[in-house]
Amino acid sequence: MFKPPESDFIIKDRHRAALAPISTTDYPDFDWLRIFLASAVFWVHAGSVEHFNFAGDLFVQIFFALSGFLIGGIILNMNKADLPRFFYNRTIRIWLPFFAAVTLLYSVAYLKEGAAPYFWQSLAYDLTFTHNFFIQKTPEVIAALPMNGTGAHFWSIAVEEQFYLMAPIVILFVSFAKYWMTWVAIAILATLLGTWYGNVSAGVLAALLQRRFGNWHIHPGAILALIGAGGLAIAFWVAGTVEYRYLVPLLAVVVVLLCARPGHRTRLGKWAGGISFPMYLNHWIGLFVASIIANRLPGLGVFTSDIIGFALSLGVAAYAYKLIDLKLYTYRAAWYRPALGYASVIVVYALMALGLVFGLYLIGELNGAPGGL
Repeated sequence: MFKPPESDFIIKDRHRAALAPISTTDYPDFDWLRIFLASAVFWVHAGSVEHFNFAGDLFVQIFFALSGFLIGGIILNMNKADLPRFFYNRTIRIWLPFFAAVTLLYSVAYLKEGAAPYFWQSLAYDLTFTHNFFIQKTPEVIAALPMNGTGAHFWSIAVEEQFYLMAPIVILFVSFAKYWMTWVAIAILATLLGTWYGNVSAGVLAALLQRRFGNWHIHPGAILALIGAGGLAIAFWVAGTVEYRYLVPLLAVVVVLLCARPGHRTRLGKWAGGISFPMYLNHWIGLFVASIIANRLPGLGVFTSDIIGFALSLGVAAYAYKLIDLKLYTYRAAWYRPALGYASVIVVYALMALGLVFGLYLIGELNGAPGGL
């Protein structure tokens, strides 16, 4: 039977639908949460605002829980055929801006001081998302890293990328991994073992609870319960009754759920949320300049120098967002081809495998077993 040819309009419309990213709910408060957390990390690293220092780790853990909630929600709406597209999107959205930041930092470090003792090892771990496995945060190691550990915050990017690599496999290929009780167990186990994945797992758990019970967390009673749970966790933390590492997943996911209010993102909010990632990656530039100002103009004061450095970091983040992140986000759908998706899958897993082999090889060398793993 003769079938009339489809019009160009229909073909193009189907093409757009195939390339469209998986739909997600908009949470306007997340934009402001992101920029707050990225800015707070700047001030923690600046060290001039004493009362921020105790919460430095908490800010990063909230980032982890936020990633678990958002990316977990995306994965839960996927099927196995979506994996190439998922990894392609992560490559464009996260990995390319991260590699640009790594290139900038290590280039400056090399020009400033040459190859520090841990220069090449640190670079290899950053490029393969294994920083958190093999770089110990001791004073001796930090001092040996490029520019005295200026890029030490990249460990958190490695943790998130490991989640991006493993979560789709677990959720899509393990049948019971789509049940929220499973993630209760995973979050508890990851926390008790002292890993960084407890907070990310708590975020996935929150996404599953929303999927199962709807927007339960925005009802007045639930809001009061979340605030109460967060308050109790803080009280136990301050009193020293329960160790911080056991409480932080609860604190982080409470903050995320309190901010997870569906709504319309404003243009300013999108911009603020958009610059948060380059702000987090490149805030060392403002810290570097603030240090120079404080040394050359001591009369200006350290805090004033940090304010100037903070403003500069925001400016750098805004420029990087416009130059890199925004363009990548705008055009990634049009650039997508299935072959690029499959290539993304292969490359990201291969990179991490190389990083693990390299790190284990060096450990074997240090333990007197050359070439042994």
